This record gives sequence, C-alpha cells and structure tokens, in this order.
Amino acid sequence: MANFPIITWQVTAPAFTVANAVGSVSVAAANDKWGFGVSALTAPYFSDADTAVNYLTSEMTSAAIPGPVSLGISAISTFNFTNNTSPALSPLTFTLSTASASAITLTFATLADAAVYGFASTTVSINSGNVATTTTYNVGGVWMPNGVSGDVQRTTKQRAAVSSSEMSGLSTDIVNWGHVANIEVRSTLFPVANAFVWYAGQSIYATKAGRLVGDPNNILEGMLQAASTGVEFRIYEQAATTAGLTYEDYLEAKMPGISEQAAADAFITADDEPRLWTMAGMFFRGNT
Repeated sequence: MANFPIITWQVTAPAFTVANAVGSVSVAAANDKWGFGVSALTAPYFSDADTAVNYLTSEMTSAAIPGPVSLGISAISTFNFTNNTSPALSPLTFTLSTASASAITLTFATLADAAVYGFASTTVSINSGNVATTTTYNVGGVWMPNGVSGDVQRTTKQRAAVSSSEMSGLSTDIVNWGHVANIEVRSTLFPVANAFVWYAGQSIYATKAGRLVGDPNNILEGMLQAASTGVEFRIYEQAATTAGLTYEDYLEAKMPGISEQAAADAFITADDEPRLWTMAGMFFRGNT
C-alpha cells in the first residue's frame, strides 16, 4: 500500500492480447496514458479514465473477435494505496477484478511491456468467474518516496514585466504575465531502493522498500529520465492538506533544470547510508 506524495507522468500503454474460450483479441498500444489517477474519493479507488491501467481493463471489457463476438469479459481496476500517513513501504499496485465464463489469458510482447501494467510475466492467467488479481510490481509512470509523511509545499509568484512609461522613470507600467508556482516535494526517510536502480536490484535493499528485485518501476532515476524529455507531471499530495486538497486533486508541473541535475543523488541525501535517505526538497514549476 503506497504512500503519498505520488508523482506521475504519461507513458505508452503497451499492446497486449486478451483471450478466453470464445477467442482472442489483439489490442493496440495507446499513447499519453497516466501512471496514476483515481476517479473516486472513497474506496474502492477506481482507476481514472486517462490511466494506462484503465486502458487495460476497458479494452478487456470491450474486446470482440471479428464478427463481432464479445469475449464476455467484465474488468474493473482499482489502485491500492494508503489514504493516511500510516507507514506503507510497498509498491503502488492495482487489483484487476474480472468476470468471464472461461479462463482469461493476457499476453504481452515483452517483460518491459508487462511491467508497465505491473505484471511480472509476459503471460498472465486469470481463472474464470469473479476473480481478483493483484499486480506484483509498481505500475509504470509513477515515482514516490514512500516516506511515512510526505509533504508538498507551493510558493506562488507573480510573473510580470516592468517598463518605464517616462524617460525620467518616475512612473512605470506593470504588465502581468500570470502566476507561476514553485512546488517543493519533501519526504521523511525512505529506502534507497526507491532512488537507485542498482540498490533496487539487491535483495536486502529491495526488501527494505517492500518491493521485488525485478521491479523496474518507482525508481527516482527513472523519473528523472522522464523529466529530461520535458514531460509534465501530476503531483498528488497527502489526503489531508492545509490547502484543502484531497488525493483526487493534483498539481501540474514540470521539473526545471533537469539537464544540470540529472542524477538522483542531486535531490536526496543519505541519512543512514546506504539503507535510508531523505529528500530535503525536490522542485517543480507549474502554473497556479
């Protein structure tokens, strides 16, 4: 059960094949799907329509072989996370609830494709009937420090251009360009396996983070790689905030200066090296 804050960006939802006794359907990849997003304020936390997870389940439900003949699958996806400040060092998984008259098989072209959806295998078998399957990996397009108490602070600044209206400079014209927000993400102690790929691949550190060694997602280095491409992020705060936001609300922002600070250790410092680290402040810039 993952903790806030959660930072997510857009990924490509990989292609896959869904099959049961009725037939099989190949589903094409879809661009610009978010790694996280929910459409409900209370449990169950259904995945939002613009997420990769929702794309998977909605395409399973609408799958029809040429004819068209429906495969008769009903699928719903819900995210698993902690809606409070209780410690939760574990992946951001989702539960896939399915109903079909016969067993279902999901097939992905590569392990990397399967991992975007949180699966650890290119072939996922689901029994017939009302079955709930929980993913083993973090979903793709997400990073979170998994600290016990994350915090997001916003500093709003007015962006303006100032020019003198007189040669003497006794009066000026102020032209407003709008407002920008500097967004700082802070966290308490979090495992180093959520920052560096190398540590995430070592059992002792992966276990400390509540993750599997083979999990390629929720690593700070991966988020910084995405930031270097100029993607926009959605930053989800704690469930209760002084600004009155809930976890369904998010801040849109980009990470400036990533080309000068592309390494994970530029944003975090060791507290109990090498196991636990802290994040004094990770800065984003977005519009208010």
